[in-house]
Formats: sequence, structure tokens, C-alpha cells
Amino acid sequence: MIWAHSVSYDLINWIHLNHALCPTEPYDINSCWSGSATILPGKGPVILYTGIDANHCQVQNMAMPKNLSDPFLEEWIKFAQNPIMTPPDGVEGNNFRDPTTAWLSHDGKWNVIIGSWNNNQGMAILYQSEDFFNWTKYQDPLYSTERTGMWECPDFYPVSVNSTYGVDTSVLNAGVKHVMKASFNSHDYYMVGTYVPEMEKYIPDNDFTSTGMDLRYDHGKFYASKTFFDSVKNRRILWGWVNESDSIEDDMDKGWSGLQSIPRHIWLDRSGKQLVQWPIEEINKLHGKKVSFLDKKIDSESIFEVQGITAAQADVEVVFELPGLHEAEFLNLTAVDPQLLCSDADASIKGRLGPFGLLTLATKDLTEQTAIFFRIFKGLKGYVVLMCSDQSRSALRDEVDKTTYGAFIDIDPQRENISLRSLIDHSIIESFGLEGRACITNRVYPKLAIHEEAHLFIFNNGTLSVKISNPNGPMYYKGVYHLFYQYNPDGAVWGNIIWAHSVSYDLVNWVHIDHAIYPTQPSDINGCWSGSTTILPGEKPAILYTGIDTKNHQVQNLAVPKNLSDPLLREWIKSPYNPLMTPIDGIDPDLYRDPTTAWQGPDKIWRVIVGSQINGHGRAILYRSKDFVNWTRMDSPLHSSGKTEMWECPDFFPVSTSSTNGVDTSSQDKSTKHVLKASFNHHDYYILGSYMPENDKFSVETNFMDSGVDLRYDYGKFYASKTFFDGAMNRRILWGWINESDSESDDIKKGWSGLQSIPRTVLLSTNGKQLVQWPVKEIEKLRSKNVSFHGKKLKSGSVLEVPGITASQADVDVSFELLNLEDAEILDPSWTDPQLLCSQKKASVRGKLGPFGLLALATKDLTEQTAIYFRIFRSNHKYIVLMCSDQSRSSVREELDKTTYGAFVEMDPRHENITLRSLIDHSIVESFGGEGRACITARAYAELAIHKQAYLFAFNNGTSSVKISRLHAWSMKNAQIVSTTKRRKPHL
Repeated sequence: MIWAHSVSYDLINWIHLNHALCPTEPYDINSCWSGSATILPGKGPVILYTGIDANHCQVQNMAMPKNLSDPFLEEWIKFAQNPIMTPPDGVEGNNFRDPTTAWLSHDGKWNVIIGSWNNNQGMAILYQSEDFFNWTKYQDPLYSTERTGMWECPDFYPVSVNSTYGVDTSVLNAGVKHVMKASFNSHDYYMVGTYVPEMEKYIPDNDFTSTGMDLRYDHGKFYASKTFFDSVKNRRILWGWVNESDSIEDDMDKGWSGLQSIPRHIWLDRSGKQLVQWPIEEINKLHGKKVSFLDKKIDSESIFEVQGITAAQADVEVVFELPGLHEAEFLNLTAVDPQLLCSDADASIKGRLGPFGLLTLATKDLTEQTAIFFRIFKGLKGYVVLMCSDQSRSALRDEVDKTTYGAFIDIDPQRENISLRSLIDHSIIESFGLEGRACITNRVYPKLAIHEEAHLFIFNNGTLSVKISNPNGPMYYKGVYHLFYQYNPDGAVWGNIIWAHSVSYDLVNWVHIDHAIYPTQPSDINGCWSGSTTILPGEKPAILYTGIDTKNHQVQNLAVPKNLSDPLLREWIKSPYNPLMTPIDGIDPDLYRDPTTAWQGPDKIWRVIVGSQINGHGRAILYRSKDFVNWTRMDSPLHSSGKTEMWECPDFFPVSTSSTNGVDTSSQDKSTKHVLKASFNHHDYYILGSYMPENDKFSVETNFMDSGVDLRYDYGKFYASKTFFDGAMNRRILWGWINESDSESDDIKKGWSGLQSIPRTVLLSTNGKQLVQWPVKEIEKLRSKNVSFHGKKLKSGSVLEVPGITASQADVDVSFELLNLEDAEILDPSWTDPQLLCSQKKASVRGKLGPFGLLALATKDLTEQTAIYFRIFRSNHKYIVLMCSDQSRSSVREELDKTTYGAFVEMDPRHENITLRSLIDHSIVESFGGEGRACITARAYAELAIHKQAYLFAFNNGTSSVKISRLHAWSMKNAQIVSTTKRRKPHL
């Protein structure tokens, strides 16, 4: 064995380089076996690996890159003092291998574990070092158990309890749990627990039992896996080795054996009990032709083909609704092995609720098929979901392994639908059940179902019907993102409003095409104002928008594409029935606008809300329609509030309570909450609640209070926002309008006014109390030159430049560690308005724990600066985190709006670091605090800190020191904006 070496820029496309490690020395002359890489601060990467020495004994060695300036690290040199670890007393020389990535403890010592087996115990032997060269065995293993065999390829790493983001392997705080993984008995098992570094003790929540109920990464062919922390994208990535199902002779004929799984993003489930895995989003780059089904009922003994794709190489995602859940058959879970249960009740055995799922790599006549399916049972304490992968009919060949695999999934099907994603690549099928809570990987070698002869089917062999529910989403149509926006073709001032139209394939680079809607009818002759897009059955987009009619009244109109075969939807035609909704029965015709994306109830009737104000109450007027043309106003609004004024640009959509994925606007089940957003008083406010479609009742958890503590999308310049469900990426995307801070005369000189925010993903926080936002992943395409800091202490009064990037156009991601949390000052009970508090305690006002953060768009001498920072307070035995954006010194120009904005961040700094990400683009700074739990957008028109004269600093103006645990900053390239129309640069 040697160490081969490949590199990639995107985890999808790879370049094979020269081998990294080959047997050359006495300590590895008989093989270079598994190991791990560790990044040493300021010194670069090192490899710890197992060598088989001249005596056929397993020893641990170290290697380092020969040339750190080589980005590919093509050559490696071995440490002269190898081996650095040898089998300790009592451990046999063939039971001592596979060192992990090392982690750094608070005492400054490096720690690493080695897999072993001794005295009939599988174990993780712990070693420590102060210099990474000289290692000492700790007195006790980090963990051991009698219930397993030899521990191969162990792994040990932290996972956040509050976020889906990954954390560095050396992170040790109360905001993480630790995962201990060991490979044995042909599977990768893991435990979730607590690591106590002071005692070098690991306390698992549940021990290994060597039964089918143990937690596994994957319940199929998946072994000897390894994770690493991807600091660029703040995620932990998992790779596993997928072994063969055919014979050694077949391997010899093929010339290869085994392969790597698709890289997976891995994080802790909201329950804190298990891990969740999902294919990295980069895999979506490989998507080609797409087909979709909507609301398709699958009756008993039904099977239908998914046509129009290459079934031998496909990415399939399906969601099943279970209307007859109460009729599920009973299962006594006592001593039940899920794999044995799947083997006994394979896809051909009829049940009640199941088997239903996919038949992959199948022949047309189903002679060959690999079934991935579910069965639903009633248990003693609720429902039981069984996921199976049945290979018994995967090939006509007899000499291949056709093991059937199975797993129980810890979910309640009363609260969420049953989802399945399968990635199919000729001989491998990687399946992710219930959004990654159970994974099963297969190797199958069909004889007939290959290439064009492979087919894909959806089936139901249960006696009860199920239904497919996974529709496409609005604003994404046939592979194209569409952005419609308010535009005045005659100048950078309000008036003469039409619908401009731009399209994109990646949400980053855009093409301006012909205007979509402009005044032509009596119902919109004085303006085409805001509205929303809805995808109707048959993938037919429709726009509902507000028109200003001949009486200057606000009315609601409909437009549809002229040619559905045009993926850019360049031409739109208006309904001859316009206006569809008019201001009658006490509605003020000046306060009646902005229809939302419509949603469909279980009764197949469409609903939509229109923003209004009646009798001093802001409200969402509710309409219903069977045909999307004839609309009836309901007696009661969906919601109203006497504490607010006119509701502009309302939005109403569901968010999942059990997943980070988005859901379609028409989704209504027990695993969702609903968000109602309204724009008023220059901000976008929202409330969470439960929506009951049977009576169209929205029960809110908290109401709009028109106060500083109301929930907002963004606490800065961010208004009239709109979300849509991106069905291609299973996410909800948020856009907002960012107004100017300079004058109308400045706008006229520039030729434009206002802009769109960077698109953001939006989801429910883990505690279910608020939304979380983050820039879409695609924005990272614009990153270029990068600089990083790790472990930098910021003493009182420190100002640290972030050099080497274009500070006027940058993406900055920083995490602060609070060294003396007890220094936090007491929060005065009267300090309830965060914006007022930030205005009083600007970045120049010294505190105890804070202000600390970033100085963006700053001059070298700090004459100009836009400060984004935090202050930490104490109140009633808990800590309060205040986030501010101080524009008071953003420009030496006097006539600008220099409002300081603020927000309290819902987090506990005892359990997690303080994080900040800021996207800087000349005059705009979009900042995301606490991993997106608070967002503040600023417009700053610096006079001096522009282009190459703009600088970026990290600072601490508190009396207590803080530490930058990590800082990454990138220069950002320009997005590509192309216009196919002869018109001015668009404005909003």
C-alpha cells in the first residue's frame, strides 16, 4: 500500500498527482497505511500515518510537504526521527494503526488517537505532544469497550449543537458535542457524547452495543471513513470507502477495486441524538436534464416509470405523503434487527404502508432491480419508519454479493413526510432517507440494466395508497432563475414603474432581458407595481401584480408567459379578465397592493394575500380561487394588527421544523411553521405561527408590536423583500431592496437608485424561535485571493489590519472567542431598544467586553470607517449579545444618512463563539451575526476609503481581551452583468 494523491477545486472534478507516500524507509518498508492530515498553525499541513516496518509491526510516522509554496503539495518528505509512536506495552504489533487528525487542547498540547484492540477491548489510545514531534502515551485510552473488535480508522471531532455549520477539530466549548467513530465488523459506527479535556475523558450518550441498533454513518457498504473541517465553507465533510460486491477475479478484469463515496456534509441533528448527512451542494453542478412530478397518487401495487433522464446515472429526490398512517401494521421493536427485517420483508412482500419507494438500475421487465423503500409500522410508543435497500434482484449474476440492508429512522411520520434522495452512478447507489438521517450505500453489478437499458421506477407494494409531493418552486423555471423588479425607464427617481426582468443560471451572474410588464391596460395604465410569481400545475408560471388604474386606484392583475417553451420567459401577456381583485367593501384604494405568491390548500383551492390598512390596522386580506382567475375575498383577513400601519409587500410561507431544507409555498404538514412578513416603518418584520388551511386560521406565537424587539429579517437598510422556493436546491431564497443613504440629486447623477441584496437562504433556527439567513453558496464563486488568521489575541485598544485583499470588495468571515466572559458589564433594564443602545454606545465608546469586530471601508488613519461590532452584557444570570453597525464615521461627507443600527443576537456566548460574516461591495456592507441569527445591512458612501484606498481592520475597543479563533477574508470579483436590451442600468 502507498498513499496516492488527487486534488480538486470543487470536490467534484479531480486531478491525479504523483503518489504522496511510498514505502522507502525501515519504518514503512512493507506499506504506508491509513492516517490523517492536520494543519499546524503557521506551519502548514502534516500527515500522521501508519507504516508497516521491517518487522511487519505497525508504527506511526510523520510526513511534511517539501515545498509549502506549491499549492498542490506534490512532494512530501518523511520526518527524520520516524517512527514517532510504536506499539505500547501489551498491544500487539498488528493492532496499532490509523492515527486521527490531531486536536489542540486548552493546555497547548496536541492530542491524537490511534485505533487498537487489547485485552478483548476495542480502544482509542491517546497520545499527547507539545511540539508535534515527541509523543507520549496518556495513561488511559480516550475510550474503550469490550463490545467490539479492533478499532480501525477511528475519528474524533466536535459538532455544533446550535448550527449545521462545521467547527474546527480543535474547538472545545460548551456549544459542541463530540463524535467518536470506529470502523469494525464491516461498518462505521459512532457515538455522540461529551469530551472533558481536563480529565482526557470521553462520556458517550450511548455506548457501542455491537447490535443493529448502534448508530452508523451508513447502513450499507461504507467503511474506513474520514472527516475533515472545510473552513472555507464552514462545514465538516465525510468520505467513506465503498467496497465491491463482485469477486477478486472481477476486480482484476476491471483493473480497480473499491471507490470513494460522494463527499457528504455532516452535522448534528436538531434532536442532538444523531448525525445527519447530505451530498455536498457542489454535486448539483453535474445535474443535466430534469423531470418532475407533482401530487401524484401511488395506489396499491402501482408502479410507474420516471422517464426522460439517464437512469444509469441520476440524482433522484422524492417526498411521500402518507394519508392512511393510522392503518399502519403493528411492530414490536424488542430485539428487532432492521437489516434482518428488511431481508425477511423485501420489496416483493406486500405490507400495509409499504413497501414504497424507488426501483433503481432496473430492467424494463423488472427482472433486475435494486429497490430502496420504506415500511411504516405502529410501535408501542408511536410510529416506526423502516428504510431498506433490497439487492436480492439487483443482478442475474449469482456470484455477486446481494446483501439487503436496513435501518430504523428516528422520526415521527405524523409530523413530516417521508423523503428519499438516491444518487445513482452505474454500480453504486447512495441513498439518503428522511433528509439524511439514515444512509444506505449499495454496490450492484447488473447484467442487463446497464447504460441505456437501465430504468428508474417509483412503486408502491403496500395495500394503502401514498402520494408523491415534491413540486417545483416559483421564480425557478426550467433551470433559470428569474428576477423581476420595479424599474423606472425614464430616470433614477420614483415614477413610471414597470416590471423589469433579469435571468440567471447561478444567482450570481445576470442577463437583463426585455421588460416583462409595462402599462398597457386600463387596469395598469398608471403603473405596474409589486407582486409575485406562482407556478401553476403543469409548470405554468403566473404573475399576480398590482396595477394603478385609470382612477389611480390600486387593483390586482394577472399575467402569464406568451411562450412556455422559451426558458427565459421573455414575453408576457395580460389576462383579459383584469383586474381580478379590486378595492371594494371599505378598502382604501390607495392602501391595497402587493399580492403574494399563492398557495394551494388540501382542497385544491388557491389562496393569496394582499397588503392593506383598514381602520388603522395593517392587515393581510385573504382571497381564494379555484381557477386562479375568479377570486373571492374572505370575511376575515389572514392576520391583522392594530399596532402597525399599512402592510406593504407581505409574504407568507412555510419553514421546516425538522430540517434545514426549504419547503414549497403550498406545503402544509405538522413539520412546518409558517412565516408572515410585512413591510412597514422602513423595515421588514415577521412573525411565526401555525397555519390551519381547513379554516385559513393563522395562530401566531408573538404579534407585531411595532417596537425594537420585533423580529426583523434585517435591522439595517432592507425593505420590500420577497422569498421564493428554489425547488432545484431545496431551499428558500430571500431577496430584499436596499435603499440609498445619499440624496435624490446623487441618484440622478449616478443614473440609478437602490439595489437588490445578495440572495440569502432562509430557514428556521434550531430553537424554533426565529429565522436564520446566510448568503447563497453560489456567491463564493466570486472569491479570489484569500488571507487567514488563527488564534490572534486582540488586546484592549487593538486594531489589526487584514492585508492582502481588495478591502472595497470582500467577503470576511471571523469568529471571536471570549477569554474573560465574566468581565461583561451589567445591562441596564432600560436598555431595551438595540438600535438606540448602539447609537449611544458607538464603536468609539469603550466598554468591557466590546466593542470588538470589524472596521470596513476604512481609511488607513480610520478617519472614515464603518464599524460592525459586538458588545456582551450580563442580565439575570444570562448573557446578552448586542450586534451593531455604526455608520457615524462612514464618510466625511455631511449630507448622508449615517444611522447606526443594532440588534440583540439570540445566542449564549458561554456555549459558542461570536461569529460575524460581512460582504463588502463598495457602498454596501451586508453583515450576518451569530451565523445568521441577526443581519444588518448598511449603505456607506465613503469619500476617501474607496477602491485601493479602502482598508479592512479587526478591532477591540473593550478593556477585556478577545481572541480571533479564525478569520478568513477573500477579495471578491465582479459578477457578470449582461444586457440584451438598449436601456439604462436598472435601478430599484
